[in-house]
Amino acid sequence: MEDTQAPPIGTKGTVIGIDDTGSLMVHWDNGSELNVLYGIDRCRIITE
Repeated sequence: MEDTQAPPIGTKGTVIGIDDTGSLMVHWDNGSELNVLYGIDRCRIITE
């Protein structure tokens, strides 16, 4: 993420929805709630 308030690389989170632009709405494990922007940010699915 290119945001000064972005969670640190490697932070895990839970997708809580998808907005009108296709961005993922994420509740990050560190308490942040920034979206992953479609076509700009990168994320990956992990399983535990």
